[in-house]
Amino acid sequence: MKAERLVRPLSLAGAARYGARMGSWFESLFDDRYLRFYPELLDLGQPEREAAFVDRALSVPQGTRLLDLGCGFGRHAVPLSLLGYSVTGLDLSPSMLRAARKLSDERGAQLEWLARDMRSLEGLGPFGACTCLYTVFGYFDDAENEGVLRSIASVLLPDGPFLLDVSNPLAFASHLPTETWREGSFGVRCERSRYDALSGRVITDRILLGADGRRETLPTSSVRMYTPSELRVLLERSGFEVEALYGALADEPYVAGRSSKMVLLARRR
Repeated sequence: MKAERLVRPLSLAGAARYGARMGSWFESLFDDRYLRFYPELLDLGQPEREAAFVDRALSVPQGTRLLDLGCGFGRHAVPLSLLGYSVTGLDLSPSMLRAARKLSDERGAQLEWLARDMRSLEGLGPFGACTCLYTVFGYFDDAENEGVLRSIASVLLPDGPFLLDVSNPLAFASHLPTETWREGSFGVRCERSRYDALSGRVITDRILLGADGRRETLPTSSVRMYTPSELRVLLERSGFEVEALYGALADEPYVAGRSSKMVLLARRR
């Protein structure tokens, strides 16, 4: 079921204040509730296919040190390790990293897991490649988001490739605001998203009604969405050259109004 509702727009000052209030949502959203809310993430068939595309896109030698930034529970880091990369998975969430260690043990993969904020990469590297997948970029304000890209460049070897995967606002935002409901073995979940054009952020509320009748309200997320041209400017200012733009974590062309994703392949200058 999908419904729409009108949302009163924010002023520029209001948008800035709202972004500031949402600043720490990412510190508490990604816990065990998140995987209960999105149980489909536990299906590893798709991330294994996507890891094969990542391998082709990066086109680096087997054994290359790879940093998977915002790795979550390792759904891409583990298959990349099994493809021959020396993977370091970095995430801020202890819950996600516990799940990542469990997954790597189950799959017999050898990875390094780091509990760390992606804004603080000092002392890491050098890495031969970096990935940042499934819209874990854009959590901060514009200055901090650009700082993340500069930090990535600082830990990459010269000519090291960087694959950045984010949602495509030119297609995504045109369908907002939305309210979606889904029922499953986990219970019933409700997800409400809206786009604030003044701040360029998608703001999402999530409520989980468990099979046992419990109601859980997850922290509201606020993610900055960038257009392809904006991301190219940020990447170039941060020391990268953009080489390619895909519409998915697959060999698919980017179509502005239709592709759900923007996948940019950049290389450190």
